[in-house]
Amino acid sequence: MEGFNKLFFFGILAMALVCTGTAYADSPTDQLKLSIDQILDVLRDPELKAEDKKEARREILRQIARQRFDYRKMSERSLGKYVKGKTEAEMEAFTALFTTLVEDSYMGKIESYTDEDVVFLKERIKKKKQRQYAKINTKIVTETVEIPIDYMMYKSGTAPWMVYDMIIEGVSMVSNYRSQFGDILERDSFATLIQKLKDKKD
Repeated sequence: MEGFNKLFFFGILAMALVCTGTAYADSPTDQLKLSIDQILDVLRDPELKAEDKKEARREILRQIARQRFDYRKMSERSLGKYVKGKTEAEMEAFTALFTTLVEDSYMGKIESYTDEDVVFLKERIKKKKQRQYAKINTKIVTETVEIPIDYMMYKSGTAPWMVYDMIIEGVSMVSNYRSQFGDILERDSFATLIQKLKDKKD
């Protein structure tokens, strides 16, 4: 799991993070490229590098991320079959805790960015009913390794492209969480899972 966490850092770094008010590019790849520049601007801003700016910097990153991550969709997919029968109140509580889990787990890794390069390889788009889905193949190039990352995105109408999963070296982020949550839900209740996530948050 720790190895996956380290790899997931690189995925988060290259995630599509578009600020409110920014004109949306035409394709998901365009939005990814545009977004990488925006997140790196935050990380490279000398005024935000100081230790006393840490919380302000992280809040900016959180707000940017919430423009691009569909945490609700990711939450539902991470629960898999256990999403059935959940009330809206239960899903809102779970999504809030899931969002915090992801952000808290990887914020420090995002901030340790050291000029890795992102290479865009291929984009595939398909339509399904009223939505479009895209898979974008990329790789993160470091001094010693190349890490393949596939971005799973979707959009409805004129809305921006949203990320609902990433596949890092063949491992789905959502599937990884689904396995962890499933292990808990096989033995215990949904309330127990909620409490475990609250404990992590505290």
